[in-house]
Formats: sequence, C-alpha cells, structure tokens
Amino acid sequence: MRKLKTTMFGLGMLIALAFPAMAGAHVEMSPSEAPAGKPVNLSFEIPHGCDGAATTSIVVQIPKGAQDVTATAIEGWKAKTTPDTLTWTGGPLPDHQTEDFPFRATLYGKKGDVVMFKTIQKCQGGAETAWIQAEQGGVEPEHPAPAVTLTSTAAVPAADMQAADDQAANEGAAETGEPTASAANVDDSKSDDDGGDGKTLILIIIAGLAIGTVAGIVVRARRNQ
Repeated sequence: MRKLKTTMFGLGMLIALAFPAMAGAHVEMSPSEAPAGKPVNLSFEIPHGCDGAATTSIVVQIPKGAQDVTATAIEGWKAKTTPDTLTWTGGPLPDHQTEDFPFRATLYGKKGDVVMFKTIQKCQGGAETAWIQAEQGGVEPEHPAPAVTLTSTAAVPAADMQAADDQAANEGAAETGEPTASAANVDDSKSDDDGGDGKTLILIIIAGLAIGTVAGIVVRARRNQ
C-alpha cells in the first residue's frame, strides 16, 4: 500500500509539472501589459518548434491599434518591417531552445483592450503553426495569439489616422491601377481650382479691355472739343 501511494504521488508530481509546461508552450508576449499612446519595447518568445521541427521564420500581423511598429534584428536573424507585418527570418531555432524576438510599437485603444498580434511560426520541412486564436470566455484556445492588454486609454492622433488612410488609398490604387475615391476627389478639386482661376483671368482681361476702350473714347472727345 505504501509503495502504491508513493507511486501515485510520483505520478501526481509529474502531472503537476507537465501541465504548467504545456500551458506555457505557446508564443508569449512580454510584457503582457502596456500603456496606450506611449512607445513600448515588446518581444515575442518562441518556446518550441513545430512538432519537433526547428523554427526558421516568424511572421506577425500588425494590428489596427498599433502604430510606429518596428522589428529589431537579433543575432542570426534578419528583421523586416512593412506597413502590415513584422518578419524575422534566420536560425534555425532548435525545437528545445527558446528565443525572444523584440520590436517597438505605440499602441492605441481603451483601457482593458486586448491588442492581438496574430503570428505564423514557420519551421523546417514546410511545417507551420498559426498562433491566431482569441481567448473567449476566459478559456485559453489551443493556439492563442500573443497579445498586450492596455493599462490606459489613448486615441490614435488625427494626423496619424489621416496618414494611415492616405497610405491605404495609395496601396489600393497601386493594386488596382485605378485612382481611389480619395485620389479622384483630389483631382476634381484641382480641376475646379484651375477652372476658377482661368475664368477670373478672362474677366480681368475683359475688364482691362473695356477700361482701355472707355479711356480712348474720352481722350478723343476732349481733342474734338
């Protein structure tokens, strides 16, 4: 009986140790909380590969509530930042090793908002894991997206919002090869302005000619007197 109890206790300890390891076996965000409207240094922690395969690339979608986001290169890895994504390529990072991938960002939103950074982990042999799921009802999903919870409130500055809208319009025009609504409005306004200036110039010329004609009539009338 004592031997059975000892065995059960040992199994219980192994299970207790295994569950925390399993719970932490996903992409972590550090820190997990940040103030809104202020630049912060963040990082993704990659704890393992894809079913044993070494990690070779991390691709992260930049969420709407993030501005001025920049990936930081680390030894053995190249970092790339685009308007939509952060990418680290290199390694490979063995399955049993962990690595932090740092970046800098300014986050916007309301206090308590959860800003998710959906991440695709790519590994050797073409394997990959999508860490894109949101937590629902306090239950952690199988592949949760790394996220930051805002500790304060800050709205995106109007200038930054306009710049983002302009950039989106330009990207849309580049993809379709056609001017967007914003571009069309700008062109229309230019056309209206040019037309207004031309009409004003014509009126000035007509008025000048009329004044010259009247002046000539007056001079001839005085000479005749």
